[in-house]
Amino acid sequence: MLATLRGWLAVVAVMAFGNTLQCFRNHDFLAERLYTGTPELVNGLQARLFGMWTLLAAVVRLYCALDITNKSLYYITMSSFVLALGHFLLETFVYQTAALDIGVITPIIVSGVSLVLMVVGLWYLEPAGSDQRYQDRDVDTKLLLEQEMLRARKKRT
Repeated sequence: MLATLRGWLAVVAVMAFGNTLQCFRNHDFLAERLYTGTPELVNGLQARLFGMWTLLAAVVRLYCALDITNKSLYYITMSSFVLALGHFLLETFVYQTAALDIGVITPIIVSGVSLVLMVVGLWYLEPAGSDQRYQDRDVDTKLLLEQEMLRARKKRT
């Protein structure tokens, strides 16, 4: 499952790199494909900002694909999909700046499917008993504390 998820994340990251290039190359791309509800609101600054946001998401997702077992990175990547899904749903149904067409449906589906896959991937991310190293560290810490307490008692007597 994790191998499949890694591949999926890599493909999604590559698609995001492509979208980033489109945002920097031609800001009309957003008005024509994404924010078709109010295309007059799209300008160069907004397109570049969206491009940087997409680039950041692409980098995070690519790093997660490369290091899928890094839990912090895994949760950050999941958060990027939550933010993307929330953004497109809000722009479509609340702010009505994006019409429900292929340009919006695609990122909603991709972020939704990615989020579901990552939630399922959590079951495979950490097999039972893999937190043993943390338990061992806790035992070592307790042992050191007990030894220090014994030394302190010996000094008092």
